[in-house]
Amino acid sequence: MSIQTHIDSLSEKRNQIKEQIAAEVAHPSPNFETITNLKKQNLILKEEIQRYLTMLHKNVAATS
Repeated sequence: MSIQTHIDSLSEKRNQIKEQIAAEVAHPSPNFETITNLKKQNLILKEEIQRYLTMLHKNVAATS
């Protein structure tokens, strides 16, 4: 799997988590523990995407 493909996959997972957060917040009595856990997962994915983007840019710079 290429780095870009992995980044795209992580981005899709992140979008799904954002949708889950929005759905939970929209409930009449949202579960804040669930929201907190989803936000933590979202942050972990964001940081992982950033790491892969850094690797991708380093690889592009090295081949130029």
